[in-house]
Amino acid sequence: IAGLVEGASKGEGLGNKFLSHIREVDAVIHMIRCFDSDDIQNVNPTVDPVRDLEIIETEMMLADLESIQKRLEKSNKKNVDEEQIKILEIALDCINNSKDIQILRDQFEKKLLNQSGLLSLKPKIFVCNVDEPSVQNGNKYTEAFIGKFGEKNTLIVSADIENQINQLENEEKENYMEMIGLKKTGLNMLIQKGYNILELDTYFTSGPEETRAWTIQKNCTAPKAAGEIHSDFEKGFIRAETIAYEDFIANQGWVNSKTNGKMRLEGKDYIVKDGDILNFRFNT
Repeated sequence: IAGLVEGASKGEGLGNKFLSHIREVDAVIHMIRCFDSDDIQNVNPTVDPVRDLEIIETEMMLADLESIQKRLEKSNKKNVDEEQIKILEIALDCINNSKDIQILRDQFEKKLLNQSGLLSLKPKIFVCNVDEPSVQNGNKYTEAFIGKFGEKNTLIVSADIENQINQLENEEKENYMEMIGLKKTGLNMLIQKGYNILELDTYFTSGPEETRAWTIQKNCTAPKAAGEIHSDFEKGFIRAETIAYEDFIANQGWVNSKTNGKMRLEGKDYIVKDGDILNFRFNT
């Protein structure tokens, strides 16, 4: 979402429209400029990724501050969620006293924090957008950024390279990536990082006509995973025919996997593993 500038929390730029869009997402990806170019305009006179992110974080925090104050003013009314009030009060203290608001993650369940709608608590990924020569090892800008914000949730990506890759056919794409020394596209790295930060896994269903991936939360039970396909699958769940991804590939599908004893039957307490191939049995 473009358009965030200093003062957005007070209506500057796209202002509150921008911030309201962020409230609807599960995670925030910050695309941070980390390259020099006279051809591309910059809102600020210099390239400074640390400053740019601090502006964004400050605006999100100020928006949270206003939201918290309004919600606490209404907290004397009926139907108040006490847990949410506790979250808001601690968040208010953190913002007013420059404490790390992330301490809430150690005190409250993830589900409760998500319900709070606080922008500052959204999981974040930082994408340092660099020029082609810097895509392997970064540059002075990425070094300063990682020094300040750490590398755990930071990716170094060249949007220019990604644009070129997207215009190539598969074989050309592989040759180009090999030439510039890229093992994964920036998009694939971003997807993987997104799955990690949102604590997601993938399982597959595979039949004669279609193989399909399904996204689930980590530590998801088999019936809950079945419910991603249809609610009837979850309600009438009996068991799940299960094959590990590596076994499925090595045996080239269901038939050989079953013949070679790689298929197992799992019940309602089974925790689906990332990459599992599943076939659900259920009553309607």
